Amino acid sequence: MTISPLAALIVKARRERTPLPLDPALAPATLREALDVQAQVAQALGADVAGWKVGFTPEGAAWAAPIFAADMLTETYALAPGEMVKVEGELGVRFGRDLPVRPGQPYTREEIVDAIAEVFAGLELVASRFADPDTTAFLSRVGDSFSNLGYVIGTGVTDFRALDLSDLDCRITFDGEARHHARGGHANRDPLVPLVAWASEQIDYLGGMKAGQFLTTGTLNRPIPTSEPARLRVELSGVGEASLRLMR
Repeated sequence: MTISPLAALIVKARRERTPLPLDPALAPATLREALDVQAQVAQALGADVAGWKVGFTPEGAAWAAPIFAADMLTETYALAPGEMVKVEGELGVRFGRDLPVRPGQPYTREEIVDAIAEVFAGLELVASRFADPDTTAFLSRVGDSFSNLGYVIGTGVTDFRALDLSDLDCRITFDGEARHHARGGHANRDPLVPLVAWASEQIDYLGGMKAGQFLTTGTLNRPIPTSEPARLRVELSGVGEASLRLMR
């Protein structure tokens, strides 16, 4: 298997659980190159795609990044010595049917809603595989699954059409202490905006969005850094909650 230097570095950093220095010259030149890096990483790790995260580039193009089955979390996450993670509360969706690529026929929001079987509260841990993430090129971050470290699918609801998804009350606690509490907070206001945009593109190399997979729509809070053990909890009004214990 041919693997690019950037993909090889990401694989090494994942296996060693240690951020590594990145030569800026390795940054992908295009979004498609970044998506190809994702596929190379998945193949090298033998990883299955459990779900996706989505967003927009600084230029306004939709992107998606895979969340691998091996990175799905349930009850605990063991912090490595000196490891710093960031905590994000998110609205996730689970697909009830495939969303096939439709060149020249963009999906509407209503079509996307019809394809969603459930919305749920999600908790994402993010951490870059690169030693200097603040200066890492955007497309290198896309190649690195946009820093996804782990994801928790919480409780949710199937009857969600009456909910105003842009104005959910989001509360995040560490050991019961509130670290974030606000309504709304999504960068696009409507959390489904990046999902609708990506569904109409789907230029990934990992098979697109399938029934049974989930998609997390993006953080509702400013990411909260931590390196300490704690019980994390995300609560979304009318939707559900997700929790995780950080351990040493």
